[in-house]
Amino acid sequence: MDQKQLVKLLVFNVLFAAAEIILYSKGIVNLGAKLLPAVIVGVVSIALFLGINFLILNSTGKKKHVRLDKVKTVQDYRDALTAWQGKSNPFNPELREAVHQLDLFTQKETALKALLGDQAKEPTNPFMIVSNDVRDCLLSNMRKLLNRMTILDPNDQNLYPTHNGFIHHVLGQNKQLLSQYDNLIIEISQIGDTSNADDLHLENITAALREMRDDHATTGEYSAAIAEQQFGDE
Repeated sequence: MDQKQLVKLLVFNVLFAAAEIILYSKGIVNLGAKLLPAVIVGVVSIALFLGINFLILNSTGKKKHVRLDKVKTVQDYRDALTAWQGKSNPFNPELREAVHQLDLFTQKETALKALLGDQAKEPTNPFMIVSNDVRDCLLSNMRKLLNRMTILDPNDQNLYPTHNGFIHHVLGQNKQLLSQYDNLIIEISQIGDTSNADDLHLENITAALREMRDDHATTGEYSAAIAEQQFGDE
């Protein structure tokens, strides 16, 4: 039992005892006058007492992590990254940065759609195609971070530099891509007429996307190697 559980037990049981004393001492529950209601109140009180104490004693104090197969949308990834934050996680600042990056993308995507207007609904619009690619690459990187959290052992200091390097590499990729995405939105806002899409140069952002995709296989193998290193001897 940890300290938080002990405090919760103490507070609940003191309040419960005080409530019971008030109920019976003030005549709110009268055993002599109304037996059946008093028995019902007693049964409910016992059930409540045992149930709450059981929940407190069996509470681990850990957040419930989101299943990766259920993570689909930007909000899903945001919730999953937030769920991994906790006192025992040495990468809380990095997880907060990842959440911030998702928020930035959402803001930029909203701005882009506002600039494009009805053109944002066209499936062949080159800007929205690139925007969708940016989202897919970001979410792919966020999945890499979530996968890394599942194999992370906070007590294993030997692998901390390896995990740290991997996580910062992924966040750096995201930062680069978001910067190029921002430049694209600024460029769109300056030209005024988005019908001239073919005249715009999208090489920078597509190059950043290509680099992230090329790196995907390498980092995937990298994660598998770390997992094997941690659990191969079990």
